[in-house]
Amino acid sequence: MTNNFFGVNLEFNHRALFERINECIVNGRAGYVCVVDANVLTMARKDESYRQIINQSMVNTCDGSSIAFFAGKLHGKSFRALNGPDIFSKLLQNAHLKHLLLGNTAETCYRIRQKMEVEGLDSTVIQHLELPFLSVEEFNYEHIAAQINSLRPDVIWVSLGAPKQERVMHRILPYLHHGVMFGIGAAFNFYIGDIRMSKVAINGLRFIWINRVLRDPVRLTKRLVPYIVSLPSMLYNEYKLLKGG
Repeated sequence: MTNNFFGVNLEFNHRALFERINECIVNGRAGYVCVVDANVLTMARKDESYRQIINQSMVNTCDGSSIAFFAGKLHGKSFRALNGPDIFSKLLQNAHLKHLLLGNTAETCYRIRQKMEVEGLDSTVIQHLELPFLSVEEFNYEHIAAQINSLRPDVIWVSLGAPKQERVMHRILPYLHHGVMFGIGAAFNFYIGDIRMSKVAINGLRFIWINRVLRDPVRLTKRLVPYIVSLPSMLYNEYKLLKGG
């Protein structure tokens, strides 16, 4: 059973997370997984409708070592984050899965296939469906879902950026016959090497955001500052809930 931390459902048991994903694929169902980082958590706490979308997913992973660290400290447990890039790399290793990249560019898809071939993986399991540049409200979800259903992917990587990708997954789900969708963010960029994974780790804190801030300081700072500002109230409210206050 997924637990609620800071107002959103998060699964810190990595084995249980992949079991839920595999069960959905094997049984031919459709669902979506939210990759909750500091930016997603901050927006979910401020926007109730967005928080409901996050909490209506089949399961969520915590893509933020600081979130896992603080949740663990408050709940007296040892939690580890499992980020989008690691999930993407792990599922690509499964030769039985068919993948669809939804959004992003054909060039990115080509580079992912190249990287897979270098790693000795079958790049033909990757397909790509580009989306028009539209708002969440303007997409024809029934038409997009029909295209996806015809391809029958097991895993659908939705790369539109938060909060757009989570809202799109939620809206397209009723039309989808099969496949697990992931709101994946920058995982493609990590995989093809455009962004390097930080090797720094202190007490479980991985500082992955450092390289992203250096690469795009203005945009990433705008995302990090609201999270840092909201931390005291977020931690205090979680503490009060634990104490029954």
